[in-house]
Amino acid sequence: MIIDAHAHCDVRFGWIHTPEVLFGIMAEGGIDKACITGLADIPGDDDEAYPRFVAALRSDPERIAAGYLRINPWYGNRARDLFIRSVREDGIRGLKLHPTTIILPPNAPAVIEFVRLAGELRVPVLFHSGDEPNALPLQIGKCAEACPDTDIIMGHMGGTFFWEDALRVAQKYPNVYLEPSGNPLPDIIQKAVRAVGAERVVFGTDMPAIHPKVERYKLDHAGLTPDQKELVCSRNIARLMGLKLNSTP
Repeated sequence: MIIDAHAHCDVRFGWIHTPEVLFGIMAEGGIDKACITGLADIPGDDDEAYPRFVAALRSDPERIAAGYLRINPWYGNRARDLFIRSVREDGIRGLKLHPTTIILPPNAPAVIEFVRLAGELRVPVLFHSGDEPNALPLQIGKCAEACPDTDIIMGHMGGTFFWEDALRVAQKYPNVYLEPSGNPLPDIIQKAVRAVGAERVVFGTDMPAIHPKVERYKLDHAGLTPDQKELVCSRNIARLMGLKLNSTP
């Protein structure tokens, strides 16, 4: 089984990525289930973003395994109350933070507050990371240090230029997991597994920005053992998201 730990399902920015479109891409790329997030920081200027996301999350529980709520910490208590409600009442199993679009670095006090809250609610945090000034792996490391009880997934694990920093951060902080989508190195998954073990690497695609066939190629050429591949493809994200697995690869 392959669970995509980092997928998007939303209609925004010219992308019409409805659940039906998502399912078609998943079928093309051999993805069994997806953990989704939206494209809008919530709360924000799109009042329909939250109900649209919840509807997508509930559209097909067999193929959409779980969701991360993409939060905008600038909205303070309004955002906090929505996040708590989303987990306790609407079945959200994770928090997504995109430091570039919220214009806050991962180690900002307002961000740390939400990351700690995610730990209290026992859900993981998916961070966008890369070469942008507010999304560097070392900044995420400072957040991980301040929030040791929260599981943090570093999406793109530093991207093209900062993947080595991502490895160092994950080696230092045991609550950091690596998700290597978007990195062009063909052996990036292998590098991540060698650095922190297969238990702290999760497979993701970032679709629709990246077609899952690209990430599947990297996965299939990572030289993983069957046990390592099972952890990376399904068991790690299932554990983080509290998902039940009915079968194994």
